[in-house]
Amino acid sequence: MIYVYCLLFIILTPLYPFVFLIRASKGKEDLARWKERWGIASSLRQKGCLIWLHGASLGESIAALTLIENINKTRSDLNFLLTTSTLSAAKNIVNKLPGNAIHQFQPIDNILAVKNFLRHWQPNLGIFFESELWPALLFESSKNCKLLLLNACISDKSFNFWRSFLQASCPAKYFSEIATQSIRDSEKFQQLTTNKVTILGNIKFANKKLFFDENMYLNLKKHFADKKIIVFASTHTADERVLFDILYDIKNSYPNCYFILVPRHPYRAAEIARNCQKLGLTHALSSAGELPSLDKDLYIIDEFGLLGLYYNLSYISFIGGSFDIGGHNILEPAYFDNLIMFGPDISSCFQLGNEMLQKGAAIQVSNSEELASKIKYFLSTKGAGEIKIISNNAYKFVKQGSQVITDYLKIVTNYID
Repeated sequence: MIYVYCLLFIILTPLYPFVFLIRASKGKEDLARWKERWGIASSLRQKGCLIWLHGASLGESIAALTLIENINKTRSDLNFLLTTSTLSAAKNIVNKLPGNAIHQFQPIDNILAVKNFLRHWQPNLGIFFESELWPALLFESSKNCKLLLLNACISDKSFNFWRSFLQASCPAKYFSEIATQSIRDSEKFQQLTTNKVTILGNIKFANKKLFFDENMYLNLKKHFADKKIIVFASTHTADERVLFDILYDIKNSYPNCYFILVPRHPYRAAEIARNCQKLGLTHALSSAGELPSLDKDLYIIDEFGLLGLYYNLSYISFIGGSFDIGGHNILEPAYFDNLIMFGPDISSCFQLGNEMLQKGAAIQVSNSEELASKIKYFLSTKGAGEIKIISNNAYKFVKQGSQVITDYLKIVTNYID
């Protein structure tokens, strides 16, 4: 089956330039680095042992960076290559890499591009994060070096697909070892591969507190004065639709609150702005370079790297993606003094979300009506005291799990010569 897959994608090769240009027009690709998608390197390979880490998007790439920083503490003789799939991850991570690490975009899952990539970089070990099951990339890479899948998770949809139709061809078999986030994920992977599967927990516990500029924070804190900031973070269309439905109701009840929207993909800011105009919502964009206009209905963050700043300012943080695609990182705001809320779909972080709920560290809502009701409750005098308890529980929860990095380092060390 893998040979059929590879042949199919070779046949489709002439279509790739058109797909790339379409994605670039939408702000999803960097035209200056298009060759990297074909496995043609834009940097020289460092001499010596090279560890290749792949994190598809921002959350996985931050976890990869955390691992690199911890490996560097004991093995300064190693070099690292970090690949990402998304432009947002690249823009956020490239300036944070240590001197012995290089960033490249992941080659497309075409065997020709993969061969180009491996021929140049010749990694000694490949480390993938979460649910990156690219058939051609893993098939060819496994012939060149050992592969690990860390912080592994797999959605019910993907699991059922591989188990029902293509279990014999599931790319999970190319990993020498898989370390999962939860028992549930472990049980799934054990049905997809005979290779070693262990349960270590979520490596994102070890991620650093998100950076924020102290001077910007102080200026904004003074600017907002006694406003209670509600941040909708890493949002998609479904999350924004919910926000737009409830915004006026909440503002009318509690005019002292202020909404900040941080879309998962900043390039969508123009689309979001158009949707606001259709609904009669006034807005301002952070890229305008001015302080948030307090007379507007909401402030849209259309720049990278500001989430830590607004988490630090927030009173309530709603985690996007939880109304449609499984949710995003629910641990990041736990380092800050705010209430964490998310919607009904946390399938991407099922174990983690359930643990936070059990420990009273977050609030989950089922629909827009419940979200509006909960926000209004926590904006009230009665709910204010409860927020402090929940935010403290969230901070304790994230700090207690930070030792997980030690277990992941042990696995990686076993595969480094």
